[in-house]
Amino acid sequence: MKQITIILALLLGSYFSFSQEKTEFGISTEGSWFIPHKEPEYRGWETKNGFGTGIGVYASRNLFWKVSANIGVSYRYKQMQQHYVVYPETSNGYYPYGYGDYYPYVYDNSPYGYGTDKIEGWDKLPMHYFVVPVHLKMLLTKNYFIKGGIETTWLTNYEVVNEKPEFNWSIGLGSQKYKLKWSLNYISGFKEQGFGDKTMEADGHYKGSINKNNMLQLQLSYPIGRLKF
Repeated sequence: MKQITIILALLLGSYFSFSQEKTEFGISTEGSWFIPHKEPEYRGWETKNGFGTGIGVYASRNLFWKVSANIGVSYRYKQMQQHYVVYPETSNGYYPYGYGDYYPYVYDNSPYGYGTDKIEGWDKLPMHYFVVPVHLKMLLTKNYFIKGGIETTWLTNYEVVNEKPEFNWSIGLGSQKYKLKWSLNYISGFKEQGFGDKTMEADGHYKGSINKNNMLQLQLSYPIGRLKF
């Protein structure tokens, strides 16, 4: 997937450099509903849906017929919540399931109900991303279009990150009837992303999560000029 993204970006970059078409430059902003998806083996860790927002810049150029290409760079912020349960040391000096002698064992939604002194709560998990989207857009009518593409993203604010970079695919429907364009998009990750901190919290758990990105996004974009290369 990384190789495909690099090749696509290079091809579009070459076209932008040598084509005599005018390139549109603009700014974009987004708001999203973040719905983290978990595979069956991780569903014991309950999550709450969150939100996202972001801002960026883009370049757009017509390729052929009614098809154009968009390349951008943006910052994205997302937030979700994840439930955790910590079972402290039992009265006989052992931990549930016998996991180690030094740290409490963390297990969410335990069906065995070990004691009444468990510690539980919800972690707020903010996520800061650097995003490079590459999209193709096709006009359906004079004012409405569909678009789709790939995003390459880097999660920057956790000590442990499994997917570096993380890849998403997206598809959407939008309007360019007015200068301020809008599109409603669905964005999903190709793989699950695992992330977390190495530092233990005071109650004995580590902040982090394993989930696959799912987002419903409203994006607004506004052109600020055109240049011919």
